[in-house]
Amino acid sequence: MEENHEKSVVNHYEAGSNCQVFNGDITGCVFAMPGATVTQQPVMTAPHKRPPQELPEQYEALTTSAPWQRAQEAGLIGADNQPTGTRTEAALLANVLAAKLHIANKWKFFEALWLRNNMRGDYNTALNQMKSLEFQERLKNILG
Repeated sequence: MEENHEKSVVNHYEAGSNCQVFNGDITGCVFAMPGATVTQQPVMTAPHKRPPQELPEQYEALTTSAPWQRAQEAGLIGADNQPTGTRTEAALLANVLAAKLHIANKWKFFEALWLRNNMRGDYNTALNQMKSLEFQERLKNILG
């Protein structure tokens, strides 16, 4: 009984209230306002190990570079060559790697490599987050 209570949804119907309290794991949940229509679609995934065809030389230079290897050893990049952190952390990492390795068109390149969109926006968001300062310091320590 107690276990069910911990994973329940409690609806509060006091006057003027339209609140739900979630006490369980919300991974994979979809939230919407009352009266909203939610359409779910399967996520289309592309293969992660394929380098961007338009930039094979840069891809090879990147993945064999010392900064890339240090980032992998530190757990910032997984064995699948994908970043392991948040979107904003990935954008900060891409920015540092591009500067160290003189990668032109960094956002286009890393968006193709990491199958993402709007990395420049993620970078700008990161610059406005206090938690990014700690991650930037970590990048300095790892990548020099």
